[in-house]
Amino acid sequence: MQLLALLPIIMGSGIAIQTGINAQLGKEVRSPFLASMISFVIGAVFLTGLLVGQGTSPWVSQAIIANHPWWIWLGGLLGVIGLTTNILLFPKLGSIQTAVLPIFGQIIMGQLIDKFGLFKSPVVQFTFAKALGLLLLAGGVLLTMDFFHSSKQISTRRSWSVGLYRLLGFLAGMVMATQTAINGELGLVLGSSLHAAMISFTIGAVLLVVIVLVLPVPFANLKLATPDLKQNWWLWCGGFLGALYVLGSAWLVPQLGTGQVVVLALFGQLFFSAVIDHWGLLRSTATRVTLKRLLGLVVMFIGVVMLHFM
Repeated sequence: MQLLALLPIIMGSGIAIQTGINAQLGKEVRSPFLASMISFVIGAVFLTGLLVGQGTSPWVSQAIIANHPWWIWLGGLLGVIGLTTNILLFPKLGSIQTAVLPIFGQIIMGQLIDKFGLFKSPVVQFTFAKALGLLLLAGGVLLTMDFFHSSKQISTRRSWSVGLYRLLGFLAGMVMATQTAINGELGLVLGSSLHAAMISFTIGAVLLVVIVLVLPVPFANLKLATPDLKQNWWLWCGGFLGALYVLGSAWLVPQLGTGQVVVLALFGQLFFSAVIDHWGLLRSTATRVTLKRLLGLVVMFIGVVMLHFM
């Protein structure tokens, strides 16, 4: 069981790596939408292959479509918004903030979903311990963003552009939490988390193909980037890592519990985001992780633990 608990940490690290990979892919093809499309198509093909390999049909019956609410099919759209936003944010805010802000948004939206039973989720009471956990989480977020600086530094860091990017990161997290709840309900309807993930990835891939065709996004960019993409094979791995995270979560939750999987995965994501930022991995700009930022990550993690286990 102890070795099994390492898997969510590895999965969370994979999400941090996926964000960095997709951001670099976006630079290569000069379009976040084209990069998102590639990632979603790879993930959809991989999940479809696994589903068919299990002997399950990827198709959905008309009865299921007719007898269930329309919003259960929105997971793919929300995934497109979340992933594309992360690709935009990574070069602007760095690995840590691109991880921290969506995590904060995910947890806030997750608490709202639990409190009010949105998207047919079971109602979970909001306790004093959870309120304290949210306060710690918010304090940790501010520390990781180096919010507490001199007035001159604060005025620079609070420019409208940076503030807007940070808000987008927070909203992207809320969108991703909503996607998780919707995909959970879709998994119950279809009787398979894998099938639900495949549907979500496929819908997202189709939407992105349409977006790329409608918007002035030249496919020629992909051809221009091909030599570098061939030399650096890892640029193709973003969609694969995203699909593995979905699969790993579906497999581990029954064995470890949702709370433990979420907390360990977030720990892995926060830790490896700091590693990427500190050493400038995946061609990112190196940003030294200060003691204050490290303290912020620790405070955030304590807040997450309180939210899930108290």
